Amino acid sequence: MDILQNVMDSSSHAMFTMDRQGIVTHINQQAKERFGLFNHSLYAHSAGRLEPGDLVILATTAMGADDGNLTPEDLAVIGIRDPRLRPNDILAAVGVYKGPGVKPVYKYLRGGESVGLHLDVTFQGVPISVHIGDKQIAVEVREKVYSITYFVSVCQAVILDHRTRQVKFWEEKGYSARKEGLGSLLRGSTYIAKGPDQEICVVGYHFKDFFEGELFEEHLRQVLDGQAPGFSDVAYEINGFALLASILPIRDGEEIAGIIVKFRNIEDIRTTIMERNTAIAAAERKYRESSERSLPEEEGSLQTYGSSAAMRAVRRRAYKLSQMDCNIFITGEVGTGRTKLAKSIQQVQPRGGPFLRTDCSAVAPGLLEEQLFGREGGVPGSFLEADGGTLLLDEVGGLPMNVQAKLLYAIRRREIMPVGASTPVPVDVRLLFIAGPELRDEVDSGRFRQDLYYRLSAFSVEMPSLRDHKEDIYLLANQLTEQICQRYHISEKTLSGEAFSKLINYDWPGNLRELENVLEGAAALSDSDIIYPEHIHLPTESAPLTLRQHLRQEEKRFIQQVLAQCGGDRQKAMKQLDLSRSVFYERLKEYGLH
Repeated sequence: MDILQNVMDSSSHAMFTMDRQGIVTHINQQAKERFGLFNHSLYAHSAGRLEPGDLVILATTAMGADDGNLTPEDLAVIGIRDPRLRPNDILAAVGVYKGPGVKPVYKYLRGGESVGLHLDVTFQGVPISVHIGDKQIAVEVREKVYSITYFVSVCQAVILDHRTRQVKFWEEKGYSARKEGLGSLLRGSTYIAKGPDQEICVVGYHFKDFFEGELFEEHLRQVLDGQAPGFSDVAYEINGFALLASILPIRDGEEIAGIIVKFRNIEDIRTTIMERNTAIAAAERKYRESSERSLPEEEGSLQTYGSSAAMRAVRRRAYKLSQMDCNIFITGEVGTGRTKLAKSIQQVQPRGGPFLRTDCSAVAPGLLEEQLFGREGGVPGSFLEADGGTLLLDEVGGLPMNVQAKLLYAIRRREIMPVGASTPVPVDVRLLFIAGPELRDEVDSGRFRQDLYYRLSAFSVEMPSLRDHKEDIYLLANQLTEQICQRYHISEKTLSGEAFSKLINYDWPGNLRELENVLEGAAALSDSDIIYPEHIHLPTESAPLTLRQHLRQEEKRFIQQVLAQCGGDRQKAMKQLDLSRSVFYERLKEYGLH
């Protein structure tokens, strides 16, 4: 009993061993099936070669790649002599092998131009359809389909006998190991027979008879010669397959007696990633459901971004305030989801009526008063349009002083004074306000009324920045990626583990909005179903501030604050800062405050 063979056959990985001379000594069933050395075809054909007059149907995703080194010059034997054809072109063609005077039919695209190419033709009375698609090539001859899947590149060839016009050969998985690439066949090589459950004998033959790959062969040599201790999960291209392989020495005492090779198909990585993502998503869902069970049922209906402890606290506070019919001040950095929270509050609150949003930063300062409070005999304004309902005022930090005064009056008296009116108009409006954290600085500088600020902030909800609840990034990134793919009608994409690490290790100054923009770019750049870290473009982060630089920033901010408090009076500011005249003016010049 061969114990090593039994161990290899019980592994889920494709494996083979070879001796010092490169002769294969063991190979497991997984490797035979991976490289097409074990044929599962339902059909059969005998061994042979191309003969003059045979009808050749070919489809290659990249001329010269995994097709027996097919070149534009090789195509002359089927009548194609087109100087425009280049290596890596996508080509679908039908022609006659060494059939002078027979005009071929073909279509081509430059490599990378498209993932789809179709050729439908009736050639010498035979209906033929060729389809080169994403990850699969299909050739249909008389309603029988010969398909082959691929990851990087592939070539499908179907040959019809010149006498019977019946199919005498077609490519199947493993044609590179069988030395049946189309380029080789067009140059006169033979092909072996196919049949159900037919197996190619590998043991006892040199590995180069079945496995080709420049880097792979070089690493095998290095391990055999003792120049490298081994290689683990290195990416190779072997027989046109994109694989990860581990190459390890087999030792007999101090001597290297041979090598064991373990393969993992890169196509399987997507399955691994999907399995991992499914498991993590299930854990996230269970965590979210358990956390939401601790909230009242009504509270769980209020939508926020994420289910971390920070976001649960936001949801809990926001829900309580939503039921009180008080005005609510929502603060936080741009892109944290403030507007979504405001809309969600409106949806769960007992108050009905209209819901109106006014972005104060999008209205010219001179027009804001009329926009909000209306004009006597003219436009009603946002307050009256929202009467009986809810008015969301976004970015209130930039309100002019005259509008701040009228807003304070409206909050206190629950009535407004339209422009040009002499008597106030009562209104029943719930107000939701949105502003950034810099509003506190506006108050300190005197550009925003302190009494209004205190009125706004009486009932407040602060939205945390994304860097303060990074545990939500996994869930958010998956949700956003799914939405992006649906929005732009592109195939479903999944983030790799390294891509998630890159997202989590970034501080996201632009918060959720920046995350969505980055994922949009990554989805557009990724040609595969997986988004890798190389697809994620983040701004170059500036170097962290030194202690001296940080202190200088704080000093400048403090001087600005004192100047504002003193109404710009430099003598009063100098006295309050307890600085000499020379030092005070030196600081003003240094910080550009003069």
